Amino acid sequence: MRKYFLTTCMSLLISAACTTFETPLTQGDPAAVVAYGYTPLDPLPINLKIPMNYRPTNQDLLDMMPDETMRLGIGTLSASGAVSFGPASAGYAGNSYVVVLDYTKCTTSQIGLQRVEVDGKAVYSLARFALDAPAPNVILPVYVGVGLRLTATITIMEGSVELSNLLALGAAVEAKRASGTLVIQTLGLSGEGISTAIPIPSELNETTIQNALMAMGAVKAKTYDQKTLVTPRVVGFYNSVGGGKDAVNGLISCLLEEPIPVELPLRPMLQDESGPIGERPPPDENNQ
Repeated sequence: MRKYFLTTCMSLLISAACTTFETPLTQGDPAAVVAYGYTPLDPLPINLKIPMNYRPTNQDLLDMMPDETMRLGIGTLSASGAVSFGPASAGYAGNSYVVVLDYTKCTTSQIGLQRVEVDGKAVYSLARFALDAPAPNVILPVYVGVGLRLTATITIMEGSVELSNLLALGAAVEAKRASGTLVIQTLGLSGEGISTAIPIPSELNETTIQNALMAMGAVKAKTYDQKTLVTPRVVGFYNSVGGGKDAVNGLISCLLEEPIPVELPLRPMLQDESGPIGERPPPDENNQ
């Protein structure tokens, strides 16, 4: 059984340290309504464990990410600019929202958290592997992968809009019932073929959203291209503890200070001295 030791992450008290984050004492706390569920993150680095003298190919990196998913995150944008993601489905006049659509090829890693009581409140701190210490009592799923992200930031000026329907968002903007912007971002993918596949959105409307959705298909097709540079990143996590923006900021700080270790699984292969390490030799036609 793995054991862990507890490292408390301090926020605003010690520079360059991680951030502890509080969670509501009850699930019905209003502060928690938009705190649970899938939370997208700007791509964060990982600590990829590669054996010495081994140069992985794109296929090696993609094979370690067996899941392909489309995730939709809907966040409420506060007056201070903070975003809290949660189960919102409709937007109403006078409010601003962030809608994030992720296509990712990913794997699921995890972070252990230890719950402690501080001044009568529940506080979760990051726990790391160790030989002697209590095991974490909360496991937070973290998604490591590559892909493409569409982010629509929208302000509703009249009536209501279905936030889970990107085309409806574009139609609302064209009808002057809302205003907003559209951002298209790659996650751990780069290269000439990727750059040319991404459109430049001049505004948010039905056409630019359709073009962005088509770009997702183009990027997916280019993922396995040998000219594409594949760099696995942390792209999001499933927030099961609540805590709103403090939870997200705390997790980001910890992930930046100590990136998640991810082992590269090696497949049996021959090493051809005339070819790059990590590449399979061509099949033997005599054995086919």
